[in-house]
Amino acid sequence: MPNKGMILNGTVVRGLGEGAYFISMRHYQKEIKKKLGFNAYPGTLNLRVDKKQTGIFKNIAPIRIDGYRSGNKTFGGASCYKAKIKNTSLYFIMPDLTKHKNVVELIAPFRLKSKLKLKDGDKIKVKLLK
Repeated sequence: MPNKGMILNGTVVRGLGEGAYFISMRHYQKEIKKKLGFNAYPGTLNLRVDKKQTGIFKNIAPIRIDGYRSGNKTFGGASCYKAKIKNTSLYFIMPDLTKHKNVVELIAPFRLKSKLKLKDGDKIKVKLLK
């Protein structure tokens, strides 16, 4: 019997455009390749979720993407969690610093919206894997 607590229900929403900027940075690309094992597509799939649902991440140890300093700027790290939509493997990426409210981001080696044929407003279920 599937664990209902391990499913996030979300609505695909347009992001702020910042995911593409940060995921494209050399430091984050290297960290993602080293720790998650793939070259991330330069962008994220954004899902609006009920705030209560984000509690499911508390019971799973994250894979940490380290932040870094460049000159006088500090770039934060992120916590990643393995997940699946249908038969597609991907990761939640939860930046330590974010402007998002009730939005979670997903990354993969390809553009998720295209691969999964999604558009803004679509409702999807994401299975969180341990």
